Amino acid sequence: MDKSQLKPAHLRRIKSLALLDTSQLESFLDYVELLHCPQSQTLFREGQPGDSMFLILEGQFRVYFKQRNGEVIFLRMLDAGEAFGEIALLNQVPRSASIEATKPSLLIKISAASLKRLVSEQPALAARFLYHLSRTLGRQLSDLTKKLQVTRELASSVSFLE
Repeated sequence: MDKSQLKPAHLRRIKSLALLDTSQLESFLDYVELLHCPQSQTLFREGQPGDSMFLILEGQFRVYFKQRNGEVIFLRMLDAGEAFGEIALLNQVPRSASIEATKPSLLIKISAASLKRLVSEQPALAARFLYHLSRTLGRQLSDLTKKLQVTRELASSVSFLE
């Protein structure tokens, strides 16, 4: 599939784009690239420069990082409809994890330069996209906070038992 074959119905599968209407989805395509990623390809590695996010149209990705001792720490799996790289898109910072395709995959890529152009040329569309993006990041931060609280409580319980 190439970008000219993408239809709004394809894009609606992606949570970040579900709130956009048909004309907004068609306009959104002017600001993105379509990438094919074969199985087992590493899209990027932790620490590499980042300035874009990816929306998964088809496929699946494994998110992981390596500790200093070389041990691989699995973080999560991402499926069609999900996104990754939001922080790099917004802040142009090094990647915090590595991403590897576990199935042949099709991605939509939006770069920081494209987002800047979107904000300038289509502010209403950009606002809806960024609103959903901020809600997603807020939900992820809340989930992470809960996990840290549980981890802290477990550590306190273990130290109490010792």
